[in-house]
Amino acid sequence: MDEISSKLNLLSTLSYYANHGIKLFVQDRPASPEQTVMTVMEEGGSYMADYVDDDKGSLSEIRFDRVENVLV
Repeated sequence: MDEISSKLNLLSTLSYYANHGIKLFVQDRPASPEQTVMTVMEEGGSYMADYVDDDKGSLSEIRFDRVENVLV
C-alpha cells in the first residue's frame, strides 16, 4: 500500500470512529481525524495507539502517543 493510500485508509478509519463518538487524542491533546493523520504520518517518528474503554467496556477514546526507540 502506498503512502497516500495508507493516509486515506487511516483517515477513513479514524473518521468512522469520530463519527461514532470515539474521542481522538494525540500526545494528550484532543485531535480531529485529519489532525491525527497529519501528525502520526507526516511528522515522522513512531506513534502507538492506545484504545481506552469506558466504564461499560465500550471503546471511548483512541490515544496516539509518540514512542521513543530505546536500546537497552
